[in-house]
Amino acid sequence: MHRPLAFPATAVHARRMPINRLERFAHNLDWNLLRTFAVVVEEGSITKAANRLLLQQPAVSMALKRLEQSVGHRLIDRGPGRFALTEAGERLHALCRDIFTAIVRLPEAMEPSGEDVAGHITIHSVSHALNPEWDRAIADFFRLHPRVTVAVAVETTTDVIRSVERGIATLGLSDGIIPDTLDKAPFCSERYALYCGRGHRLFGAGDVRLENLRGEPYVSFLADVLGGPHMGPVTAVRAIGSFGQRVRALAFNVEEVRRLVVANAGIGMLPVHLAASAVEAGDLWQLPPYDDLPETETFRITNPGAALNPAERAFLAHVADVKPWRWGRSA
Repeated sequence: MHRPLAFPATAVHARRMPINRLERFAHNLDWNLLRTFAVVVEEGSITKAANRLLLQQPAVSMALKRLEQSVGHRLIDRGPGRFALTEAGERLHALCRDIFTAIVRLPEAMEPSGEDVAGHITIHSVSHALNPEWDRAIADFFRLHPRVTVAVAVETTTDVIRSVERGIATLGLSDGIIPDTLDKAPFCSERYALYCGRGHRLFGAGDVRLENLRGEPYVSFLADVLGGPHMGPVTAVRAIGSFGQRVRALAFNVEEVRRLVVANAGIGMLPVHLAASAVEAGDLWQLPPYDDLPETETFRITNPGAALNPAERAFLAHVADVKPWRWGRSA
């Protein structure tokens, strides 16, 4: 008779220990610490994270310390004028994004699917991200799927990207630097020019040079920050031309920037096709540079790791082939 194979007790114990250890870690971990850590990283500051979480600064600092003790690694290297993720912090932050995305999408991911698609989709967009082909595709989609509902939020570049990363938005329309962790496709592009309002000293002048603009008060988009995380072609023109250093007003959408420039709060960069009517009405005047105008690109962005409901899956498939639109040029 053959006896069944037997492993020494020590070997069995050694094989099971890692599983038990990991189970105990997951059971004992305060998951709220992960959310606090994610907010600290997103805000880049203990103080800003405390304000966003409606907590006192010492409570956030203590939460970070408890998390570091739980995982056994220092997560953030911080000191006077210094705030940087350690290698372990980078890895944990990536995992936190995945965890949050999975949790926030749970209710909608459990919706039943069927031929009669129903559900809710959420689009987060920067202001005036316009594409006529997109509008036609959306009209067709809701004609095909009348039970689907939609919510649209207009946000800053940073907030749109963050909403897609966290799985809050089904899809985002954003300019700026898109993280490699997100999928992106061109949505539209716009050429920008510099303008002043009717009351400005340079309004109507035809011999303006870039050096005449230095020191002029400037109206800026929130994302259009010199040295900022989403610095694009518009910001680069400011840097090269050495104008726009003195920011008098900030706004997060095109309408408010245009309003402030017309009101002579300062000079500002605007999409050429959106400024055209105000130029024709005599409310805006174009300033240099006149050639090689910067062109910004807005992307359609999604999170490949997001758990989607049937409506979201159907919507993303429907708009997948929408062609980008180039304003001021042939499509």
